[in-house]
Amino acid sequence: MELIAVCDSKTNTAPDFPIGWWSVARSHELEPGDVKSVSALDRELVVYRTESGEARVHDAFCPHLGAHLGVNGKVVGESIQCPFHGWQFGGDGKCNHIPYCETIPSRAKVQNWPVSEVNGEIYMWFHPTGADPDREVPVIEQIGDEHWTEPRQVEFNIPVHIQDIAENSCDPEHFQYVHKQNQTPPSSVEVEDDGAVHLRSEIEAQGMKGDLHATMFQPGLARVMTSYGPGAEMLVYNSAQPISRNETLLRWTLIVRNEIAEFVGDQVMDGIIEGLSDDYPIWENKVHRKQPIFCKGDETLVLFRKWVRQFYLPESPRGQQ
Repeated sequence: MELIAVCDSKTNTAPDFPIGWWSVARSHELEPGDVKSVSALDRELVVYRTESGEARVHDAFCPHLGAHLGVNGKVVGESIQCPFHGWQFGGDGKCNHIPYCETIPSRAKVQNWPVSEVNGEIYMWFHPTGADPDREVPVIEQIGDEHWTEPRQVEFNIPVHIQDIAENSCDPEHFQYVHKQNQTPPSSVEVEDDGAVHLRSEIEAQGMKGDLHATMFQPGLARVMTSYGPGAEMLVYNSAQPISRNETLLRWTLIVRNEIAEFVGDQVMDGIIEGLSDDYPIWENKVHRKQPIFCKGDETLVLFRKWVRQFYLPESPRGQQ
């Protein structure tokens, strides 16, 4: 006798965290000497900027008696000082000073995470085995370029795993049903020679036709370029901070060419907010399907699921997504 399966909400588990670069702060949030407490990847982290201006990320809890380095911790030169007993930790995570003891225990260290600072953001590299970065954060050359506007920025907390958010970019069919578009927009989705997923589509906004080109470098790092003609371009950059397996902080950055700055801007950001508001009830109430049942019309979703496997350890019980 076969029993009815238990409800999916009780048995479904979200995937592991993908390997890659994850945004943990915007650069302007961290001046020299600043210390910030950050939750990411099911970890508590301390993010700080040394007096020379270098951004660093460590696990937050002091190996001495467990104080949180990101809460009342202090930057001393190029080190972070524990607020409890003054132990200091350098860029490699090792304790380099104990104010009341000359001998430093060899195991006195915190996990150090590789850092990259580009695109006006601070990123940490995550690999579950601690392996060094095997790629760089893609540089968005238009950010900071004199021909483009100053960035407009917004952030959202989304109650879902980062993979489910990224999967939306390869799911043109959902636009008709979730975003109430009249029909599925004609588009192509391919993995190109650079290893990224590229979505190209023709769009129309306020009577103007344009070309949209979205590039997903990894789950949680994507660039969307929309062009309505020479000098009439806008760019949206999306980075992610996975807080837990079921919560993700999204950071959005919008810039447009100076030529169209007075015509485009706030309404585009409002459109992003509206679009995410459409997706939110789905994300908040869905389960993650590790082995979904696809139909022949789901070719782009199948492509995404095959592509995303590279960001997980194959031997992990939740690594084959």
